[in-house]
Amino acid sequence: MRPKNIKTRAHKLLFIGLVAFSSITISAFDLDNFNQDNAVELGQDLINMPYGLHQVNKSDNHAETLIIGIHGSNSEGYEWVYPLWKLNNDFTEVYFYRWNDEQCANKDNYILINSLAKALKDNPNIQNIKVLAHSYGGLHLLHSLSLIEEFLETQSRSLKTEIHFIASLLSPPKLISLGCNMDNNFKNTYSMSVYNWKTIQSLDGAFRNYAKDPQELKAPSNIETRLPSSYNGRKLGHNWSISWVADQIFKE
Repeated sequence: MRPKNIKTRAHKLLFIGLVAFSSITISAFDLDNFNQDNAVELGQDLINMPYGLHQVNKSDNHAETLIIGIHGSNSEGYEWVYPLWKLNNDFTEVYFYRWNDEQCANKDNYILINSLAKALKDNPNIQNIKVLAHSYGGLHLLHSLSLIEEFLETQSRSLKTEIHFIASLLSPPKLISLGCNMDNNFKNTYSMSVYNWKTIQSLDGAFRNYAKDPQELKAPSNIETRLPSSYNGRKLGHNWSISWVADQIFKE
């Protein structure tokens, strides 16, 4: 359980270093089983996983790149199956992070850091980290950035880290922000590379009724990309955005 007397980020990092790493599992889920007909079924398997970080590819622990996918609110999982499959190769360790998306996005962010620490411990050859977050999961990741950065500073190895916000709720309505007592004073720059992949708001079923685009990120150093209107002959809306971004990352 999380101690109630943790008051500073330094103490939180100490807690991260001492905590038993029990929030990460190797799941029976296997991305190699993916085909065009079973995305919904596999997606249900993803979202039925218990909270924590789950490895979803076969591994020999020799890969140099760590991939972590963070789902949004009320996710059905299927929108993540192709993207994770696309990014899975001999050089990557692929993980899916299940978190309680029914709670405030700025709550229990330390669990993500604990999970990242365990994944790095289990994979000593990792040199690159790519964290992809979608929708409400992007807000959870946004409120975890400072903790991630502080944790990375404690590592003896150099870790090139990319943060990818995909169709993410980065400027939430005041009802959410005030109700969750969110501190929105984020840094202008981070040691990590921050990418903000934004859908066309009018085509995004989750965001089109917002008065202002909630995907805006008040951080001058982030790299913004507006997604096109279509993808493989389909309207490029909220859930297809992850697949489009995965294709772009795969090209790198």
